[in-house]
Formats: sequence, C-alpha cells, structure tokens
Amino acid sequence: MLFEPIRVGRLELKNRICMPALHHNYSPGGFVNDKLIRYYERRARGGAALIIVGGCSIDRAGGGPLMIGLHDDKYIPGLRELAAAIKDAGARVAAQLYHAGGYAYRAFTEEEPFAPSAVTSGLTGETPREMTAEDIEKAIESFAAAALRAKKAGFDAVEIIASAGYLICQFLSPVTNRRNDAYGGSFENRCRFGVEVVKRVRERVGDDFTILVRLSGHDFIPGGSTNSEAARFAAALEEAGADCFNVTGGWHESRVPQITGHLPRGAFAYLARGVKEKVSIPVIAANRINDPAVAEQILADGWADMVCMGRALIADPDLPLKAAAGRAASIRRCIACNQGCLDAVFTLQEVHCTVNPMAGQEGQVEISPARRSKKVLVVGGGPAGLEAALTAAQRGHRVTLWEKEARLGGQLHLAARPSGKEEFITLLDFYRHELAAAGVELVLNRAATAEDILAFGADAVIIATGSRPAPAPFPVAGDAAGKVFDAREILRGAAVPGRRVVIVGGGSVGCETALVVASMGTLDAAALKFLMEYEAEEPKTLRRLLNRGTRDVTLVEALPKLARDMGVSTRWIVRKNLRRLGVKVITEAAAREVNREGVVIEKKSAADGEAERLVLPADTVVVAVGAVPENEIYNQLQGKVEQLYLVGDAAAPRKLTEAIREGFDAARQI
Repeated sequence: MLFEPIRVGRLELKNRICMPALHHNYSPGGFVNDKLIRYYERRARGGAALIIVGGCSIDRAGGGPLMIGLHDDKYIPGLRELAAAIKDAGARVAAQLYHAGGYAYRAFTEEEPFAPSAVTSGLTGETPREMTAEDIEKAIESFAAAALRAKKAGFDAVEIIASAGYLICQFLSPVTNRRNDAYGGSFENRCRFGVEVVKRVRERVGDDFTILVRLSGHDFIPGGSTNSEAARFAAALEEAGADCFNVTGGWHESRVPQITGHLPRGAFAYLARGVKEKVSIPVIAANRINDPAVAEQILADGWADMVCMGRALIADPDLPLKAAAGRAASIRRCIACNQGCLDAVFTLQEVHCTVNPMAGQEGQVEISPARRSKKVLVVGGGPAGLEAALTAAQRGHRVTLWEKEARLGGQLHLAARPSGKEEFITLLDFYRHELAAAGVELVLNRAATAEDILAFGADAVIIATGSRPAPAPFPVAGDAAGKVFDAREILRGAAVPGRRVVIVGGGSVGCETALVVASMGTLDAAALKFLMEYEAEEPKTLRRLLNRGTRDVTLVEALPKLARDMGVSTRWIVRKNLRRLGVKVITEAAAREVNREGVVIEKKSAADGEAERLVLPADTVVVAVGAVPENEIYNQLQGKVEQLYLVGDAAAPRKLTEAIREGFDAARQI
C-alpha cells in the first residue's frame, strides 16, 4: 500500500510518504537560499510524494529565529524557486503556516508574545498578553494572507499548524484558554479560532487548492485535549474546509517523549486512527516512522492513509526509492538520537545528521570517484572506521578493514544498551550490508601493530582505534578491587552487578549505565502485556514491577547537575527515568576512595559549606569518568605513511556525530 497513489484534496500523490515540516535553521532573515533548495530538492528526488516545507512564519510576533518567512511578499521570489525545484524533482509541495502564539520568544521576535489568555508558557517561562478581538482577527487574516502567498509562489498546498502547543492548540486547550467570550469556555467556543482560520484560508485560496491541518492528536498535558477532543475538533475543521489531517502527539512541554528513541516505532499511529474514525478525508500518521515495514503495517491496519517520514528522510533521502525497489537493507535508518536535528534547532545551529554526513550539505559535499584507485587500510571497526571504509570503497578505492574484536561495531553495541537507544544497532546492520555490497574486505580478530600496518603496504591508512575508559581518579583498596568495574564492562555484560551499586560519574555514560542497572529485574514488555490482557494484577502492582528493579543504585556526580553532556531533547527524559526507577542521585560530591565498606565520598554541606565525608555501602562500584583516546599506533606511524588519518574517539572521545563525520571526511580526502 505504501507505494499506491492517493488523492488528497486537489492533489494526486504518487505514494503514501510525506515529509513533514521540520525546522532547519537554514533561512537567515526568513529568505530561501540555495542551501535550503538543494536540501529539499534532494529529498524530492529520493521519492517522497509530498514535502511540507516549514514552519513558515505568518507574522513577526509568532515566528522564530532562522525560520522561512511567509509574512511578506518579499519572500515570494525565493519561495517560488523552492517550490519549482521540489516539483521538478518529482514531489508535490506544501507550506506549513506557523504561529507560535504564547510559545514565541520575545528575545527572538522582538515583539510581545500573545495568546488566548495570559497563562505563563511552560516552554518559554514568559507570560504572554491576552489577545484582543482585534488581535484575533489580525491573526486569522495573517494565516489567510500567508496561504495566498504560498499559492502565488507555486505551492500545491498549505498546512495549518494546530499541533505541538502552538497558537491554535492554545485556543483549543482549557489549560491555556481561560477566556469568557465567544472564543473560550465551551468546547465549541474553544474550537472557534481554528475553525475560522480554516474557513478564512479556504475563502482566500479558493476550492482548487489543498489545505492540510497538522493536528495534535493528544496534548499529553494534564487537563489538555485528548484524542477524543482532537477527533471532534477534526470533524469541525473538515466541515470548515480542511482536506487532510496530519496527526502528531504532544506539546513541547509534554513530559511524554515524542520523537526520541524512547517512543517505539509508530507508537503514535493510534492517534491518527482516532481521528480517522471521525472524519472522511485522508489522515496521515506521524512520529517515529523510520522503517517501510512499520509504515506498511500502519496503512494495512487502516489506522491512516499516509505516513510522515521526517528525520528518516534526513538520514536517507532515498528511503522511498530503496523501499520501492525492495532494497530495505540499504536504508540508512534514523536512529532517533536527535544530536544533529532537534538538539541543533534548540541551540540555533544548522540541522545536520548523525548518520548521514551529507545532510545539509547537498550540492556542496559529494562522494566523487577517486582520480586513482588506491589500496586503503582502515584500522578499527567502530562507527568512524565503518564510515571511512564505506565511503572510501564507494569512491573506488580497494579497502581492507581490520578489527581486533570478533565483531564489528565498537561502542555502537554499548550505545544501544540503554532503553530508548535500541535503534543505534540498526546503523551497524546498514554498514554490514553496504560494506559487503561495496566489496570491502573485513578481517575480524585482527589486532594491529605499526609493523603490521607498514608491512601491509597501503597507500592510505585511517586509524579509527577508538578509546579506552579513563582510570578511576581515586584509590581502590586491595581487598575491594574485585568489585570495581568500568561502565563499559557493565554495559557489555562482562560483569553482573551486585544488589548495592554505586556509579561514580553522572555524565551521559554514567546516567545511562545507571538506567541499565536500575532496570535489571523490572517487568518486561511481553510480561506486562500478558498481565494486562488477562487482568492478572492490579495496575498499582504492575506500575511497581515496571518501575522498580532488583538493584539499589546510587549515582555520584561532582557537578551540580547530571548529564550535562547530553542534548536538551533527551536529557530531561534520562533524568525523569532516573527518578522513575528510584536511582539515588548525589551531586556536588567527589569519590575519594573505595574500600571494603563501599565508596567514600566528600560532599559539601548545604548548611556551612564544609565538606562532609560519607560512606556509601556498595557491592559493586562502577566508574564512568570519561575516556582516553587509543592513538599509540597513529603516533608510531607518523611520517611513515604517505596518507595517514586519525578519526573518531582515537582523535578525541566525543559523540557519534563527530565519529561518523570524521570517517567520512577522511575517506573523501584520499
């Protein structure tokens, strides 16, 4: 079904794959530029049927930094070029009409934010002013005027955003709408603003133009709109003139993960189903659909008529073409890490991609054929080495990869252990398949020395030997040495922790190790499903079994806060799960030694600032205080190999994003 055509409003779409609007920070001043055009053109060439561009600001007060502008005629020429490029590449194109309402940041817009009511925003912390009748009329008109500009620029459709907690959501929700006029109070009154926006847009663009609505299928906000209210709202919007609903879940301030790997693939498709049951127009399912098989199942089950693939198409623009050709194993899947996309947006950086080093560099960076095929040796089969080997082979080089372990992947195996990061291992599946297809010679269980490498006689050598755990920065008494392990030993299952576990180091590795240990002995998904289906236990008992394992875990961190090296989009989830699983957290504390009794720490007293010495009883002590590069071989080869490169953690331990990009860049230089 995924590759069957479908009619949406006045549009004939060649398949059921839609790329939703994603913010990229590519548009200084709101203007379309070549970077944005090449980026979207590449996704259109990859086979997506509909690409929704945006968000596009409809006025200054409700916009955001580096957003595409649609609030002035001056933006039309660039938008026209963008729309034409996307359509020429084989896709249809819509513009998302965006207004943040009370979510707008005054520092970015330089205007006072406004909303249905003066309710402090859970996202920005600012209190917007309450909209007057004039403000409401002006906002409705801004939606309509922006829609007409999109039509004049050659777009095939517009999408009105009524999701993620933005302005239309704020009118619908009783949490943010406390008005007592025609736009507040009853459900019908709270629907009124959204209905009038759709009606005005329809009046302005005419009946020959398609209108989609990006709908919050459930706010996941206490007291907010549920899927039932979303479906009722959708029915009213359909009557007002909407042609299609693109259903997502949650507001930005929701405490339910929405696009990280903690959300199972396609898990919010049920929200689309709830809407589809109440309307007669097409419905699109969204959130964490990165696999064509998952997409097919959603359509086959009748939960939706189309699917959104957003970050999946950042990771691999050719996903639709590969899936249609039966080449699913060649798809470079999104791993839901958020490092290059959502975290970049929140820090005002340009969007890139952890697994796809060419994302955002279309037209600037290519995998071009090498002028001369060379003999290339890659030492190390972690992410940096795998990407280097693949890219070099794709350029026509003769590539051999040595890996000292019995399997490829390096720290990918460890990265995939914590809950919410299981997708990381799909990257290894991709590399295995593509390296074989590219003819790379893989040699496992092959430890390397400088002499071996020189004897191999490669024209170019890429050292990707990774890192090793940093040693414990405290003494360990001889009789306690047997209970001290580094985090990697725990994550790979080389050591089984005892009942009382103290983890020293509250960065990302320490926090994720704490979650892995604290989850040991909890109820798994299959058992939970069984017990719920047969009503074998009370919900209270099931929650306890789900949220409490068999280990007593304490996490010790020297800084005031945990997980400072994590991205903002995932940090809050990790901290929430530490609380859920009962992990004890001690911050601003330093481990001084490990002895027979446990871990001796010093913590400043809140009362007088003096250091207080405490002993934390422990059967197992886990050290997670960082890593040091393994680069001795590189140093030994300096000046002895014509082309020598050092990449990934072997250069400096960092994130997966840097490892893959460095492997890619090194291979492009050969």
